[in-house]
Amino acid sequence: MPTSVERLTDRAAIIEGIELWNRQHPDFRIADHLVAGNVFAPFDGVDVRCYGGYADGSMVAFGVLKRLGRAVDGYDPVDLAWLSVFAFDAEADRGKSVADDLLATVAEAAAGTGATELRFGGDPQNFLAGVPRAVGTAYRGALVDAGFEIDADRVVYDLQRDITDFTPPDDVRAIGDEWPDLRVERATTHEPALLEFLADQFPGRWRYEAGNVCRVPGGAADYWVLLYEGSVIGFARSNRHDGAYRGANVNWGWRLADEHCGVGPLGVHGDYRGRGWGLYMICEIVGRLRDAGYEAAVIDWTDLPGYYEQLGFERWIAYEAAACELPTGRST
Repeated sequence: MPTSVERLTDRAAIIEGIELWNRQHPDFRIADHLVAGNVFAPFDGVDVRCYGGYADGSMVAFGVLKRLGRAVDGYDPVDLAWLSVFAFDAEADRGKSVADDLLATVAEAAAGTGATELRFGGDPQNFLAGVPRAVGTAYRGALVDAGFEIDADRVVYDLQRDITDFTPPDDVRAIGDEWPDLRVERATTHEPALLEFLADQFPGRWRYEAGNVCRVPGGAADYWVLLYEGSVIGFARSNRHDGAYRGANVNWGWRLADEHCGVGPLGVHGDYRGRGWGLYMICEIVGRLRDAGYEAAVIDWTDLPGYYEQLGFERWIAYEAAACELPTGRST
């Protein structure tokens, strides 16, 4: 009874792999539009490779490997690759053995590009920030058997809250009165200033993401700028389920409400931190999203849950860091 692992280049086969993930992990169902943006039309410089594992002609394992084809300042080490998605049917005959072969193939392919570390999740246009704590022991066991170390002490969170009755705390609302020159506006008419600000203050992943998202028609409308005395001194991104670009903060928002949105990342100029202006900006954005009819909001991939809990957000999904070391000395 033959088994095989193949690199997938056919769209239908890749969709079959995504459907395998969706059957195994329905709470993390990957919608078609996410596949379109994250797999078939990735950010500039991202190499995406998909793999399928078969037993008797049926796909029982699937994986998505991502690698940056060029250095992005401050994003991550250039020797890093990501396992963006991994799924297998633990109940299928030889499902685990095929999954083992697939993970070995993915690791070998990553090492062949010069990577020395394969990280689970946290990739450009990520689906997952790490290994969800909600996955079962069989899934974790397959990763551990493949050489991944899952660090239960390195946890990041998605947070959520109903925003239909959102009201900023009094101390945050007072910031607008104390600093009347402080304004929050969409970045649509401030795109060059936004990108210049990010290049100066956050030149790594956040600048890289913004450059890619702003290339999408309407993408700049999802960015916001914090203006003080007419200058950009902060930024944030909000994504909407029906927006031009759907970022990771709306990946699982469908579990909360049909009309869902997400906020983040967020950053304030180093000279203006400690004044509560970041919280003020979040409240302004969430209030406007509430007024636009959105019912639930997500803050994704943060290791500072307490910061957002000040605004009534609650911990929702926990992810644990996982990575495996790859053999060195091979390159393609």
